[in-house]
Amino acid sequence: MIPWRVRNVISEHFPLLYHLVANAGIGGNSREHWNQRLEATWDAPVRNWPSKNELIASVTMPSDVILDVACGNGSILRYLKSMGYESLHGLEIADYAIQRLSQEGITMHSGVLPDIPLESGFFDVVIASQVLEHIIRRGKFVSEIRRLLKPGGKALIFVPDNCLGPIDEKEHVIKYKSHSLKHFLGRYFSQVEIQSIQDTNHPMRVLYACVRV
Repeated sequence: MIPWRVRNVISEHFPLLYHLVANAGIGGNSREHWNQRLEATWDAPVRNWPSKNELIASVTMPSDVILDVACGNGSILRYLKSMGYESLHGLEIADYAIQRLSQEGITMHSGVLPDIPLESGFFDVVIASQVLEHIIRRGKFVSEIRRLLKPGGKALIFVPDNCLGPIDEKEHVIKYKSHSLKHFLGRYFSQVEIQSIQDTNHPMRVLYACVRV
């Protein structure tokens, strides 16, 4: 058994290595994992982010064509639908989520990140809410987000703020701070605005990035 202190050093300085070792033979971000995880936690309070939902509604319009990538239980999309948004799309690896959200009138797509098998230049807004920290090929992922956006479109990206590295959640690949997130996104987008926010339903802070091509 490797001591926690040693594991923490590896998680902090070699997060991808820690993630790969921790998930060896398990498939931490597999379809089977997320089918089970979402079915078990579909209505759990931890999946409710009211402040985040209100923020997203404040920077979008009901007429926008919106995609939520790896939308989980669809809490963001369901909230926007309740606010009169109509052109709502979700992408999920989990068949369980696709079936349930489709029954609620949300257009659902199946996909395995970092590839997003959808039409280029189709969306006004792409949301990636606490997804980026799960992605190994993150450059490919954000390039796909950029490809999907209409001219003048924007992406809303959320990640934990300097917390929840792979030692805390084995599905996570990396931990972001404000400067590292801005540096990374700046490689792919010409406009990057970042702020740290806190939801009324959660103690941890989250980095919110609004980016444009």
